[in-house]
Amino acid sequence: MATKNYHRALFDAEQDLARCLVQRQKIDHKMARLQAVVSHLQNLCADLDRKHFEKRVERVVKAGLTVGVTDLARAILKETFFAMTAGDLKKSMEARKLDLSRYSNPLAVIHTVLKRLVQSGEVRVVPQKAGRKSYQWVSTTDKLLSELRQTSQPTAQRRGGLKESR
Repeated sequence: MATKNYHRALFDAEQDLARCLVQRQKIDHKMARLQAVVSHLQNLCADLDRKHFEKRVERVVKAGLTVGVTDLARAILKETFFAMTAGDLKKSMEARKLDLSRYSNPLAVIHTVLKRLVQSGEVRVVPQKAGRKSYQWVSTTDKLLSELRQTSQPTAQRRGGLKESR
């Protein structure tokens, strides 16, 4: 009699495992589709952001004004996949005809802008060799994934870990 119960339990467990594997396969397929959708939407949003920025620049140019250092820094960092140093950012700004001659120390202005962008969470610092820093735009996906990681951590881990009882 006990052997029948074991066989029945084994059969039930195998059936449950098969159902779970099918569900996991469906979830994997759904995740793959969602990843593609997210990727396409990111590209679309980046294009829209770039077009919006270009329209703003056109309006500013038409008004006879110059675009600001912060807006240009945002645009360049958004367009560039790799992290940039402040010096690289300065060169890119000069290549886009931003007049930095009105500043006595343009690199200090750029460092200040980058510091504010880091504090606002728009840009992240990427450490380089010899203590140098480079900066990289934080994409919408990176922000969402970071939020998901934070919310999916157990409460004890977010508070600094579990303490041993004595």
